[in-house]
Amino acid sequence: MKKIIFLAIASLLAVTATAQQLKTAQGITTITTIEKPKKPKEPKKTLAPIERGFEQSVEVGVNNNLEWNGDDFLSAEYIAGYRFNDILFIGGGTGLESFLQDHTLAISIYANARLYLLSKSRWQPFISLSLGGSVRIAEGDYYRYNDIQPHINPTVGINYRINSKYSCYLNLGYIPRWIDDDSKGRYNYNLDCLTIRLGFTF
Repeated sequence: MKKIIFLAIASLLAVTATAQQLKTAQGITTITTIEKPKKPKEPKKTLAPIERGFEQSVEVGVNNNLEWNGDDFLSAEYIAGYRFNDILFIGGGTGLESFLQDHTLAISIYANARLYLLSKSRWQPFISLSLGGSVRIAEGDYYRYNDIQPHINPTVGINYRINSKYSCYLNLGYIPRWIDDDSKGRYNYNLDCLTIRLGFTF
């Protein structure tokens, strides 16, 4: 009788333990997290160094007279030369100027040097100097350039590098111009002009 009771208790305990294990197993939830692969960081784009060699630019603008209203000049310039590095350019240029009041024309021929600051940046301040001469090639009814006069044009500007070869820029400068006024007995006077030009280098 004792054996039967013992077996019954043992069986009951075994069934209870099994049921408890099943209940515990059913209450466990396994969560698996799948991480998305991270995109590799793109390397920062850096500007290639300026290539040494032949370089040219064109620019257009206005020489605004600071003394007399309306006595302004429209100018178009072509400059070519050698780019030594990120900092220095030396070359020469020629420009055509029109005295807007009566369409007097003059052509300028000059040497040009340009010095760039912040040479590794996309935005580059610069200073420039042009020295040469200007020759009248056509005269208007009332005004005209002196036949030959010096061409002196210091400028400061900002250059924007598009890539290692192309860039655009804006500069401001000063240039003197001497005019004969035939309506006043060929009276000669000096015009101090502020130059404002937009250019493209290639």
